[in-house]
Parts: sequence; structure tokens; C-alpha cells
Amino acid sequence: MSKILKKNLELIVEYNAPLVKRIIDHKDLDKDLQVIEAKSGDPNILYNGDYVHDNNDPVYEAIDTYQKIAPEDSPDTVHIIYGLGLGYLLKRFALKCSGKIAVVEPNLDVLRVVLEVVDFSDEFARKNIKLAGNNEELTMCLGKISFNLSQKVTLSSTMFYYKNYMNELSSIEAGAKVLNKDRTLIDQPCKINIGAGAWNKDGWLTLDCYIKADVQVDLRTFTPLPIVNDVVEKVFSSHCIEHIEDPHLEFLLKELYRIMKPGAIVRLACPDAEGALEAYRNNNPDWFNGIGTRRKDPIGARLLNTFVSYEARSGGPQKSEEEVREKFETLSKEDFIKWCLSLCDRSRPYIAHINGIYYDKLQKMMQDAGFVDIERSSYRNSRDEELKGEDFDLHPTVSLFVEAFKPV
Repeated sequence: MSKILKKNLELIVEYNAPLVKRIIDHKDLDKDLQVIEAKSGDPNILYNGDYVHDNNDPVYEAIDTYQKIAPEDSPDTVHIIYGLGLGYLLKRFALKCSGKIAVVEPNLDVLRVVLEVVDFSDEFARKNIKLAGNNEELTMCLGKISFNLSQKVTLSSTMFYYKNYMNELSSIEAGAKVLNKDRTLIDQPCKINIGAGAWNKDGWLTLDCYIKADVQVDLRTFTPLPIVNDVVEKVFSSHCIEHIEDPHLEFLLKELYRIMKPGAIVRLACPDAEGALEAYRNNNPDWFNGIGTRRKDPIGARLLNTFVSYEARSGGPQKSEEEVREKFETLSKEDFIKWCLSLCDRSRPYIAHINGIYYDKLQKMMQDAGFVDIERSSYRNSRDEELKGEDFDLHPTVSLFVEAFKPV
């Protein structure tokens, strides 16, 4: 590994470890790639017989591309560059623009070669610049630069990528058009129930992805909430956050912090992972009745089902009681939960539970998101009078209740 590649990857791994692993593992190129000299004397890439940059003058191509979006630039603009190539676009945007930059390079051959020879340490060291390898990682990177739906989005690329990655570019372009023109943002004071299901209450908005709700968002993606900053007065969520994995939960907490008014309260409830582990330790199968695990299953299966479960009444991963006991007795709490999550069959049509949350874990996530006065609460014992009501807390025997505030 060259020193330049090592320097580049050390910066990328801080936010996109899966991409770094793919780059490191990609030692043999899939197609012919040559670094050649363009007519201007600047480097270009000839990939499988096709120029990645304009072969007359790749530097001018980058200048011209930036000039087309320059009027849209502002500190709140998010610029998506599809195609890193040799970095002409990225370096031009990084030099000139004041907004945030997310770069997608879908070609591992190009990534591996370019990161070996081009030093992007100045660009990648900036907190407002992220690199993705596909559209899914792009959504993650947008979350890392605190993108929200009130921001303008631009999309720039070169002919090589338009020709070879039209479907991927069209998908991003369609999303950008929606964000820039057709978005409906909640911009008035409100209270919101996250993962509300069929629940409704006067004065409250609901958020869900499967059931018709006031706000339709899939929390298993890095999708910004369509709510402006500092308008939400109260947030409540009951038995929802165990349905999303840690990176999405961290993103959600940061989004909640963004949309909440200073001084607003958030109350979260979910299955208590420590309670589940203690019930297993004490051979108390009745505890698991409170979260709907199958009563016919042995207690080890019900413990696994607490952290990973599939479509209704189909249980969770299948492991022998002996193996569950062995892992329980030899692994730490966090490692045992990670082992359970590693058993998830991701080919299932629906995955329900996909997390194990306990107080210290959630407390740290909320603290990292900016919340203060984080406290473990109890059933219908909120610090907010309204949230003490019977319309809110459920599952008293199995739930972890946590409250916090956005600083004033």
C-alpha cells in the first residue's frame, strides 16, 4: 500500500469503513485502466477504451462544470459530485464552494488506482467533504454532513459517468429535484410521535413508514426528517428504535436534536436489553411475554428474538439452547448482543427487531447527539405532565424509558 493510499484511507475510514475495506480488498482490476496524458498535458484516465475526463482539457472541464452550479452555492448547499476520477471536480469544488460536498465514485478500479496516486488529504480532512462508493453510502454520507431537507442540492458529473452510470445518476437527480422543488416541510411548532403506527392524538403529528402518517419516513435509511430546525416541542417514541440499527439510530437522534426547540423534551421507550439478559440469567421466561416473543419457544430462542425478529409470529434466528448458553456465559453484554445481531437473516421479507438497547448505550448516543439532563425514567413517570398520560407509555415490565432535553 502506497503512502498516499494509506493517508487517504485513514481519513475515509473515520466515516465509511465498508468502502475502505472494499478498496483494500480490490487488488486486481476488473478492466483495463491506463493513466494517460490529455491534449492539455494534464493526466487523464483511459478506462476500458473510454476517457474518464475530457481529453482535450480535464482542468477546464472541471472549471466549466463548477461555473454552472456556482450561482447555487451557499454554506447551506449540498453539492453531490458523481465520479471522483482523478479528482479534478472535487478539488475545484473544494477550492471554490462554501457548501458541503459528497462525492460518489462507483468504480472500484478507478478508486483503487486514483487513491494510490492522488493525495486528497487536504480535501478528505475537511468535515464537510465525504466520499461514497454507491448510492446507499451516499445517503449515509449526507447524514454525516448534517444534511437536511431545507438545503439546496446540486448534482455534477462528467460525460463518462453519465454514459456508464445513467440509472444511478437518474435516481440521485430525481431525488434532488424533489428536494429542490417539490418538498413539503413542516415549519410550524408541533409535537411528534416517532413510529406511531395507528396511534393518534389531537395536537400531535405521527411519523411512520408502513402506516399512513403525517410524516412518512423510513428510519432504516439516512433520510433527513422533513421538518425545519427548532420547531418540535415534544418527541415521544415507544418501541420503535429497536427496529433500526445503531448508525440509523445515531442519525435519528441527531435529527431529533436538530428539529426540537431549545428546552424541548424527548421520551424514548424500547425493550430493555439488560432486562432481557437478566430474565435469561434467572430462567424467567414470563418476562419475554411482554415483548411478544413466541411462548412455545425455549428461553434461549426468546432471548435471541428480543434482539432479532422477523415477520409476525415467525420468531428470530435459530440456534441451539446450548450455543446460546455458551455465548451468554463467555461473551460480554455488548459482544453477546452483537453476536445475536450477526445471526440476522437479511434475506427475510421483513426484519422487525434489529437492535439491543440498554441505558448506558442509549445515554451515550443521546449525549453525543447533544442532549442534556438524560435520565432513566419509569412507566408513566415522565418529567412532562402530558407524557405521563395513558396515551403514551406501554409495556411496563419490559421497557427501558429514557428522557432528555435539548439545551436552552
